[in-house]
Amino acid sequence: MSSLFIYPESDSPGQEIDSVEVTPTGPKGNRAKKHAVHLVSAEEYVGTHPKANIVLDIEPEALISLVGSVIRIGGCTLTVTKRPSNCPGVYADVVEAGEVAVEDVLLAAGPE
Repeated sequence: MSSLFIYPESDSPGQEIDSVEVTPTGPKGNRAKKHAVHLVSAEEYVGTHPKANIVLDIEPEALISLVGSVIRIGGCTLTVTKRPSNCPGVYADVVEAGEVAVEDVLLAAGPE
């Protein structure tokens, strides 16, 4: 994983962090959003938009191919649900809450 961010307020820049507890509603300290977690590849990450929580060292096409898959990062399990309509990356729901840190790797289990 490349980096982690939370966005406590919608009009404020993200806060880069080393680790975070991912709760059923998303990263602790993140403002409430329609989708619990937003993941993006480092290649497509832009500091101001999208407001992605987890920036991964993965090719954009590989990340998109995970839609419908269950993934694990650190102590957290996510289901990758869909691609956003107007920005890069993917959205995910939290299956199992847990701690995520920058040094964690992504493990993909495949489609549900």
